[in-house]
Amino acid sequence: MKRNINYILLVVMLASVSLPSCHNRNQDNAGDLNKEESGPAAEESMEIVITKEQFESSGMKLGEPLPRMFQIVINANGYVVASPSGWVKISTLIPGRVKQINLSVGDYIKTGQVLFTLESNEIILLQQEYGEAFHQLKSLQATYERQKALSEEQITAQKDFIIAESEYRSLLMKTEGLKTRLRMINIDPVQVEKGTIVPLVSVYSPIQGFVTKQDLVLGQFIEPQATVMELVDLDQLQLNIHVFEKDLKDMVVGQTVHYYTPDNREHVFEATLSHIGKSIDPDSKTVLCIAQIKAPDGTALVNRLFVETEIITCQREASAIPSQALIREENRYYVLSLVDERGENLIFRKLPVNIGVVLQEYAEVLDEGLKDILIEGAYNVLPGE
Repeated sequence: MKRNINYILLVVMLASVSLPSCHNRNQDNAGDLNKEESGPAAEESMEIVITKEQFESSGMKLGEPLPRMFQIVINANGYVVASPSGWVKISTLIPGRVKQINLSVGDYIKTGQVLFTLESNEIILLQQEYGEAFHQLKSLQATYERQKALSEEQITAQKDFIIAESEYRSLLMKTEGLKTRLRMINIDPVQVEKGTIVPLVSVYSPIQGFVTKQDLVLGQFIEPQATVMELVDLDQLQLNIHVFEKDLKDMVVGQTVHYYTPDNREHVFEATLSHIGKSIDPDSKTVLCIAQIKAPDGTALVNRLFVETEIITCQREASAIPSQALIREENRYYVLSLVDERGENLIFRKLPVNIGVVLQEYAEVLDEGLKDILIEGAYNVLPGE
């Protein structure tokens, strides 16, 4: 008796399955899921007929499981920021009025380049104070040395030597302090000692990089410690990642981190996890972790750039087929396997398979010896009654 075969197109919807660890701890569950049979076993052996014309016109393709790298990742948000040694906030140590501005936001700077100059009475008074103290010190030093010699020969009273020593060392400390202050504002004390007084001081860049903030205008009066410029070295950018506490157990220093901007997911950058935080932020409920950026591209990355990250906690190679090749019916997975050719017809049978990891595009198969599987075309033809 001749069996009539009806062709029914079935669209397969694959449920999302989370990625297990490198030890395949979820694979046993996948195997158990396939063991929960429903319906008669004879249903699996029923033939499914597809004409060669239908096969070609539908873009179907046969294949077999191929090795593919599966990755276990932790998704987290982060920011590209300058490292502590690559981010400088510029302020002054002495009040003054802005005399000259040499750079603006976006300009590239070199280490030691002049950023701006200041002028003020305080600059002049500091030099005068140092010059006076320096010359007084020379006089007190002569007195101190004379009293020391007399004291050693017991010609003068010990108390006179002690007074001379105290006055000399007190002025010596004051002079050294003034000298240090001059050096901190980039004035050469030697020139002051020679009687040269300058009304201006220049502020120099301590790093190379770019100006990211500039709050100066000509004639502006600046108070000490006020931040008036920010500089960033794009060669010292790092990745600050905000990770939820539940994910920390799978993270170790040295893991690879992929990151990208939300509007350009195709352009993926790479970093290496270098620090794992030990404190939870009370507002975001996340832990700050740091990754070192590899070969940063200064044209694409900027300070405080928001990015999405994927921390690769494990990766392994496994046999896989396209997810669209899977049929899920109740609690079982199947593939269509070519078993015969009869004239212009291709004969397929539903074959149960055990699966491990199912991603959006590929699924890991645990069975061996699979071949001639319908892996493309996702038009699954099932027999009717």
